[in-house]
Amino acid sequence: MKKTATQAAGHRQLRGWDRLSFRLLSVQTVKDNGEVQLPQQLLFSYALIVVAGGAAELLVDQKQFEMTAASAVLCLPEQTFGTARPARGVEMFVFYFDVFEHGGAEDTGILPVRDARLFPEQENLVLNDMKHVLSIGSEVSGKDQACGRNLSFRTQIDFQELLYQLQNNSGQRSRDARSVLEQAKQYIEAHYTEPLTVEQLAQTAEFSPKYFIDLYKKKYGKSALEYAAELRLQQAKRMMAHSGARLRDIAHQVGYADEFYFSRKFKKMIGVPPAVYMKSRRRKLAAYTPALLGQLLPLNIVPYAAALHPKWTEYYYRNYRADIPVHISAYRSNRDWQANLALLRQSSADLILAAGELHTEERAELERIAPVYYLPAEMEDWRAQLLHLAQYLGESWQAEQWLATYDWEVRTAKDQLQRQLGGESVVVIRMLGSRLYLHCNRGMRGMLYRELELRTAYESETELYDVQITPAELAYVPADHLLMLIRRESDTLGEWSRLQNDPQWLKLPAVQRHRVHLLNSDPWRENSAYAQLRMLRHMLQLFPVNRP
Repeated sequence: MKKTATQAAGHRQLRGWDRLSFRLLSVQTVKDNGEVQLPQQLLFSYALIVVAGGAAELLVDQKQFEMTAASAVLCLPEQTFGTARPARGVEMFVFYFDVFEHGGAEDTGILPVRDARLFPEQENLVLNDMKHVLSIGSEVSGKDQACGRNLSFRTQIDFQELLYQLQNNSGQRSRDARSVLEQAKQYIEAHYTEPLTVEQLAQTAEFSPKYFIDLYKKKYGKSALEYAAELRLQQAKRMMAHSGARLRDIAHQVGYADEFYFSRKFKKMIGVPPAVYMKSRRRKLAAYTPALLGQLLPLNIVPYAAALHPKWTEYYYRNYRADIPVHISAYRSNRDWQANLALLRQSSADLILAAGELHTEERAELERIAPVYYLPAEMEDWRAQLLHLAQYLGESWQAEQWLATYDWEVRTAKDQLQRQLGGESVVVIRMLGSRLYLHCNRGMRGMLYRELELRTAYESETELYDVQITPAELAYVPADHLLMLIRRESDTLGEWSRLQNDPQWLKLPAVQRHRVHLLNSDPWRENSAYAQLRMLRHMLQLFPVNRP
């Protein structure tokens, strides 16, 4: 039988898939009529995120996607993903799966594949038919979603059909208003240094200028040209950190022919004249260790280079990435330190700030790039570290002012929490996979038990501990409140879902009284001045004044 043109095209598209097979492991359902926030999590398998209803902004590593109903994004193992901000009325499915490659005629083995680029990289995929998604969602609802053995053969087939549909549709682009606006936004990001007009951008989106203006401002809260101006000034701020850059050259390179207009625009949006800002950024500091950013911000210092990542340093990445020109990796820094050093060599840093526990080879390579200040390894207290660093940088006055304000916040919060909790005890439980640990690190010890003077439910011989425990054994820990630190990756999140139905867990008094509170690894695993301030404010959110 002669193949049709459509069939032939389909076979050409599938040529790279012929030796692959797929196994659906689990399905996570995210559905809420209110606000939905999917925290950043680390992947150990592939994940296909499908939006079935509503809209959400998804962050995959450092790439942001505007997702609407019937759109999907593929994530690879060791990537991170989560929503960029809370979204209202979203229905979303996350399909976790493995990929295997079958050998050829001489090699009949089946091997797992960790880096299969199944679709065009970093593409928002389009679904024409949601029946397979809804069928799988219906099958897993009410079941233990994290357990692959509960997924039926029919569900595995539906998932294969879903992948086949996406593969056939790869390359198609959605034409709904949200995706078109996102394409226009991406065009601005690629061409903001060029002269841009509303008419040009509207033509790119295939809308009338007036309709485009109204839609864009409604979607993003600012006009397209205002966004282009923000990008220009962010790039200008990055360029101002280079000691040889002249104001006139910077203005021209970011798209302003008139340097005086640029200066007025800069002062209006940033708050200080560009010359003043340039002077403040001339010293090019590099925060090589992630926690050092938490020591520099109280000194009103934003470094030229810093370790950033959307999951591992989520707060700093979200709020400061535009002001930090050079981003070294905060993910697997112990393993990838040579790549980080390569970035620093290109940055021409004047001074590198680092933790003292680096290994000998790494220290030697770091010191070949620029002078290095190491936080004293014996100085574990974040206050002592802050004051020592401030003195070294000539910012002692700033550190003392910040600490005075911080101590006032601590006194206020302690009074409030003492009234709220009335002597009730707390304990932190760390969850990794199916394992539970009674846990206390330096940051937690400093905030919970020293600053706020909360009563601990677990008496340990050491101030810092990580002691494995079972739900049954937790019954003998007299905790009024459980503070849960749950690793954000699919296996642990699945185990957390199961634990909440465990009979031993349900018997715990804190669980029965709904006194289980979730902590984020950022900031609760960081020991720095700014992390302490964020922990303090998070505690006030967990135990508000009018708590019933």
